[in-house]
Amino acid sequence: MKLAHLADLHLGFRQYDRQTPRGGNQREADVAEAFRRAVDDLLAQRPDLILLGGDVFHSVRPTNPAILFLFQQLHRLRAGLPDAPIVMIGGEHDTPRSAETRSILPLYEALAVDVVVDQARRLTFSKLDCSVLAVPHQAVAQVERPSMRPQRGTTFNVLAVHGHLPGMGERRAT
Repeated sequence: MKLAHLADLHLGFRQYDRQTPRGGNQREADVAEAFRRAVDDLLAQRPDLILLGGDVFHSVRPTNPAILFLFQQLHRLRAGLPDAPIVMIGGEHDTPRSAETRSILPLYEALAVDVVVDQARRLTFSKLDCSVLAVPHQAVAQVERPSMRPQRGTTFNVLAVHGHLPGMGERRAT
């Protein structure tokens, strides 16, 4: 099985005052172009499964051009790789801080993207003999975190987490 993993896209990120010839923010255009090239590569490489591991947008309320751009790129992936599941999890930049604000990521479910933003969810893709445990930032930030055990009877078990888990990773001097 061929798996592609992209994370921390930060679409809509703006910095500096440089503008494109069409009047857009140059840094935002650079970030978008990098993702467009990644999509080109995915279409050429033809993975069986695509994971977008959080911080898809740079802010909870992305710009309209960033929202549309992601829709166009996911549509390209869906058209070019119709059988490849696409899993998207929410990162801290995609996660609203207040309960009355909702994430925009579920919009992309219209393109048959599996979007996981609030709670951990196990997705099973029987044609791939694969299980993906998708754990978004919101689930990691809870006091009671989800169990992260593999699914028995599945050849490929993938854990996709966006967030910091205490006790995991390297220790750094402060």
